[in-house]
Amino acid sequence: GGKMQQDIIFIPLGGGQRVGASCYYLKVGDANIILDAGIGIDDGLEFGPDFQFLIRTPFIQSMTQINNIFISHAHMDHVGYLLKLMNQTSYAGVYMTEITKVLSEYQLYDRLFIGKSRDENTRLAARSLLERIATVSFMQTIDFGKYKVTFYPAGHIPGAMMMLFEAGKKKILYTGDYSLNNTALTQGCMIPKDVEIDTVIICGLHAKHPDYTKKSDAIYKQAGYVLHTVKDNRRSLLCQIPQLSKGIEFIKKLNDWNNTGVPIYIDSSIMDMVVKMERLSVPVLNKYNKVMGDEKPSMPHIYLTSDRNTKWAGQYKSIKVDFSLHEDFNEMKQFLKRINPRQAIVVHCGKENSVFDDTIEQEMMKDVDCRTQFTFADEEEIYRL
Repeated sequence: GGKMQQDIIFIPLGGGQRVGASCYYLKVGDANIILDAGIGIDDGLEFGPDFQFLIRTPFIQSMTQINNIFISHAHMDHVGYLLKLMNQTSYAGVYMTEITKVLSEYQLYDRLFIGKSRDENTRLAARSLLERIATVSFMQTIDFGKYKVTFYPAGHIPGAMMMLFEAGKKKILYTGDYSLNNTALTQGCMIPKDVEIDTVIICGLHAKHPDYTKKSDAIYKQAGYVLHTVKDNRRSLLCQIPQLSKGIEFIKKLNDWNNTGVPIYIDSSIMDMVVKMERLSVPVLNKYNKVMGDEKPSMPHIYLTSDRNTKWAGQYKSIKVDFSLHEDFNEMKQFLKRINPRQAIVVHCGKENSVFDDTIEQEMMKDVDCRTQFTFADEEEIYRL
């Protein structure tokens, strides 16, 4: 019998043409899916996705109708809202890789509750939500009846996954944050082979920044500078790392390059995370790494912390360490060229720097083989895929 092709609906609820609170609604037939659930920061205030908008659409009357939630990776702009969302969607299955689960627990639970005097009921509630999360493996396919989903390594950070949804004849790839090339801790992404992709929902941070190239590469320059300062100028340095996963990446880079044995002291907040990563067989540490104790060491050394108000702040020369793990404009171009989807829905976009800059769309149009139609998807707009 001729099966009706089911409608597929896509709505960005956060992280459309801006970064922060990434969260996307996907409707496949009568299945209601949420991709990622992040928080954003605007002028120091936290904001989440707009689920009120979703409930006002004809597609869903209550958050309890959400069937499944998939989390691409453990950065807060993709996972920070998850526990709040799970509270509202008591029947939804929640899926992520094991490494993403460990990293998410660390940010959504350990940092808030371990060693802190917080309300015990809140702690237990958070704990029981986290226990509801199901872990998936790369290359695993789950069949939900109405659709199937397969998980691919996305690069970017350990545990990050892309998701390929297959519904009827339609194939939709959600990238999450990805990187084509290897990063300090993980290999580049794995693009589905021999799959004709109809729609790619792509996190295109630099889709409107044609001049953005990974400053080949900020992480190298910073690691080089830090080691040089301590080794040659015999000065100790305090490195402040804004984001935990970047702290781990930075330690890995320093360790790869630290051939003269400069001591690297790591504060316990980062060290806890590193130890968890090592248990999941992501090797980071070497013999020059030590946990920072209560005494400041006397030899010139590097001290890494993610704590903005560390008690040592006044006693060091300090620098902020930051670098990008996102694909640059050119990598995005290569990625889209390799997939050559019929449609690219670009989300998680930074604002253009100038009205004269070409976007990824204008750039791809120059390529005769490119068949892709581009949509820069706005929050609270409804798209039919």
